[in-house]
Amino acid sequence: MQALYALRQAEFSNQQLALDGIADLFQPDLNSMEPQNKRQLEGFRKLAGLLFEEAVKANQPAKDDDAPTKVLKAANDGYVFYQIRSKKDQQHLAQMMIKQVNGIYEDYIRVLSLLVELGHAAQVDSERKYRDVDETPFPFESTLNDNMVIQALASHQPLQNEMLRQGIAWADDLGFIRKALREVLKTDDTYRAYCEQRTHTEDEDQALVQYVLRTLVFKSDTIRDYLAEIDLSWTENSEVVRGLAIRTLKSAQTPAGLKLEPLTDDWEEDERFLNTLFDQSLKNDADYEQLLADQLKNWDVERVAVLDKIILKLAVCELLNFPGIPVKVTINEYIELAKAYSTPKSGKFVNGILDNLSEKLQASGRLRKSGRGLLDNK
Repeated sequence: MQALYALRQAEFSNQQLALDGIADLFQPDLNSMEPQNKRQLEGFRKLAGLLFEEAVKANQPAKDDDAPTKVLKAANDGYVFYQIRSKKDQQHLAQMMIKQVNGIYEDYIRVLSLLVELGHAAQVDSERKYRDVDETPFPFESTLNDNMVIQALASHQPLQNEMLRQGIAWADDLGFIRKALREVLKTDDTYRAYCEQRTHTEDEDQALVQYVLRTLVFKSDTIRDYLAEIDLSWTENSEVVRGLAIRTLKSAQTPAGLKLEPLTDDWEEDERFLNTLFDQSLKNDADYEQLLADQLKNWDVERVAVLDKIILKLAVCELLNFPGIPVKVTINEYIELAKAYSTPKSGKFVNGILDNLSEKLQASGRLRKSGRGLLDNK
């Protein structure tokens, strides 16, 4: 959805650049000694612009036997420029889409490594010989670094390997680490109570590290805002990252020991789904546009919110191209997307359109489901 929205914005910009290039071709030549017919040049500019816009809409070079050769050439040169730029943008955004999904896993590794780094900082802090006069006394019977789960993370070689592979290190962020320890952990009553006790059970260690993760890392402004600066998609990714991290911490108490979570059960299949959905939605855009236009007879399809239209087209693409996904699963997913990212009324709007459209597609025989896709999912 975000990739397609970004592409639409890029295409609009490319159109404006092409029109600017066309306009430059029909500016008066101030260095020419010959008289300039400004009115004619302005007419040529407008005609070339119209032909260019028709070409973009028709997705093919402009044709007009009555247009002057230089006007038609200007329009089609602009169209070629637009196509090349938009194609590059499409390829770039498709790559960025996959990169952003992988960024969820990077955030997950970063959060786990942050817990280890906070533990190390807590240990260093407890060993300081000199303290500020106005520093609030703090109990150091134990620290986060003594926590069994933190120790398991610190010694877990797969985590160290992933940190190296993802290029994650906190050496340049020690100021933030010390600030997070000082302002977030050491001011928290639950963490303080933990540090007042010299020894802890495994369950107490698990409870504390879960608390630090869920309440302090994911909810404190100091840490949350810093992570959001590192990854602009943190707000969207954090829910998945939180789930992955929680399961990883819990695994420290299993017989098999601590284990990193995979991003998905089958990343190759999920990546194929993303690429197919992106490519097919663009390839069949005109078809989906017509399906929506027929469904929105009482609406001006051009006035439907851009994001709503993207969401609807993606839903139609998923309905028609993925027979293994039940209809209701698709509709519910895109209703949630509309609620989260579009206007307050978009959820109901998308629900109504997709319910009616899916019934018509099934009746016409275009929408066919198989396997798991046949499940009703009530």
